[in-house]
Amino acid sequence: MPVANCPMPVAPRDNSKRQDELIILNVSGCRFQTWRTTLDRYPDTLLGSTEKDFFYNEESKEYFFDRDPDAFRSILNFYRTGKLHYPLLRERHTVFSVCSSFQNKF
Repeated sequence: MPVANCPMPVAPRDNSKRQDELIILNVSGCRFQTWRTTLDRYPDTLLGSTEKDFFYNEESKEYFFDRDPDAFRSILNFYRTGKLHYPLLRERHTVFSVCSSFQNKF
């Protein structure tokens, strides 16, 4: 049974995504996955630079950051979209605090 009324699009012939590396970011126990190219969009930040390698755990094959995972969700979405969104106004301070620790300037 199809999920949508239209068929799935044909997979692109461009293999760039297939060759991209999937990165796992563990933020206080909450695991996020993203493509390395997503993080590379902002090379002057902690996540976009090689500085993040300091936080890499070889055993678990993930980067660990002791930060607020709810606020981090907004930061990761910024890397994906280029726009900063946060669900509640009262979370603004928390998001900006976490942004500061990842060297994101807004």
